Amino acid sequence: MFGMFGSKPASRFKVMNHDVEVASVSRGGKVLFTGDTVNAWPKTHLEGQIFEVMLRSRSGLPYFAYYLCKDYYFAVASPAGAGGFGGPFRTEEFRTAVSQRIGLFVAEHLLKVMKVDARADIVGFRHNRVHTNVLAFVPTLGEWHAIQHCDAEDDDATDRKVSGVANGSVNIKDVVAIDAISPNGRD
Repeated sequence: MFGMFGSKPASRFKVMNHDVEVASVSRGGKVLFTGDTVNAWPKTHLEGQIFEVMLRSRSGLPYFAYYLCKDYYFAVASPAGAGGFGGPFRTEEFRTAVSQRIGLFVAEHLLKVMKVDARADIVGFRHNRVHTNVLAFVPTLGEWHAIQHCDAEDDDATDRKVSGVANGSVNIKDVVAIDAISPNGRD
């Protein structure tokens, strides 16, 4: 609702009294939005506290949105897991509410900034688990990308993938979500 009449929609909002910020939106490996907080980070920063939401579309490839929410991250990344966020039902309620709100943001951003009407195109969502992506700046592309990096990989996986893109041995589309939610290393 906020930013409804402005030139661009608000990428920061509250969901169930928790601060949420949309960090990045992409489709088909192309970055469509990068949040102000992300753009202010040093280019060497690696951010693993992001969550992925896949927004299914009627027209083809899904949109992928990545968001930050410190309260949610620290609750679900802790040993208590969902219990630290009020239990599994409260966690699912939050995941659903935040995914819907992010879907609205993406539709508004596409319409107001990119002049693409996706309001009827986005038909559903899927919210991923913690630790599936790391937001990293890819110097050769000049953009921040959510690099797939799950708990099953070592700590240097993101650096190796970004280096591979930089030296041309890896295509960015091979290390970001394109048509399915990112693997979490548990399934």
